Amino acid sequence: MQLLKGNTGLIFSNGDLSEIKKIIDEQKREAPAKIGAVAPDDVWIRAGATGLDPKQTSFFQALNIQTKIVKTQIEIVADKKVITAGLKVESSQCALLEKLKIRPFSYKMHVKKVYEDGAIFAAEILDITSNDIRTRF
Repeated sequence: MQLLKGNTGLIFSNGDLSEIKKIIDEQKREAPAKIGAVAPDDVWIRAGATGLDPKQTSFFQALNIQTKIVKTQIEIVADKKVITAGLKVESSQCALLEKLKIRPFSYKMHVKKVYEDGAIFAAEILDITSNDIRTRF
């Protein structure tokens, strides 16, 4: 019961747990930046066309991003880091990323523990291969 705190999911299986862990580790979902959240990674906006009309240059000016107007749309002149890892995300940054349809972060499930035959193990045991065991001997 002590392990069932927070957002916890249980997976029941009769199959190979190592294969199930590989599938879970591969599954990742994009997530938008949220106001006030601490950024896990740096976020860059790449140079090039944005698809936005010239009336929306104020978003770029608020974040000190150099732009130019090309064929009635805003174009970013140079790559620019808009969010720094470890800092809180601001509302202007979220608004800009949303306008550009950029979902910079991701979330996924993490295997924490394995329960088998009444015993609880760390998830790292699922990464042990037959070769690992042979090299130990």
